[in-house]
Amino acid sequence: MSHASFPGIGRVAIVAATVVAAGCQLGPRPVTDEGARPRGEWQVVAHRASGSAAMSTVDAERQVGSVVSFGPGAVTSGADTCAKPTYIVHLVYAERYLYRQYGLHTRDLGLYPHQDVRVTEVFCDGRKWPGLGGHVVWVDAERGYAIRDGTWFELRRAAPPV
Repeated sequence: MSHASFPGIGRVAIVAATVVAAGCQLGPRPVTDEGARPRGEWQVVAHRASGSAAMSTVDAERQVGSVVSFGPGAVTSGADTCAKPTYIVHLVYAERYLYRQYGLHTRDLGLYPHQDVRVTEVFCDGRKWPGLGGHVVWVDAERGYAIRDGTWFELRRAAPPV
């Protein structure tokens, strides 16, 4: 029996293959490699508020210059500490993730349209850690954006991991 007997089957197969391929590229892809989690000290160098920012500009500005330290035994950010962190790391397609989660486009953060980013979340005692650095979108090996209360804090490496 040929595809001519079922005229729509060819189109259905093409659409199904496209959806499967897109899902493999666009959905979060877990990263279990220990080297993928953040390490070292990262300094807040700038901030920008999203449309849903719950933090005032003055409070956000106070974070500039602060340091977030990621280590295997602890994560610290100012007075906030997670003594036994668990890191969840995913690779995601930046444009889709940023738009669906935050209403942003890659260009809003100076990224390429088809770039992947690494997203890390820190958990303490089974709960998401609320400290600055608890949720970070890493755009490359030297820059990331920590998201807290709708404000994006740009992180730059301050000291390499020990």
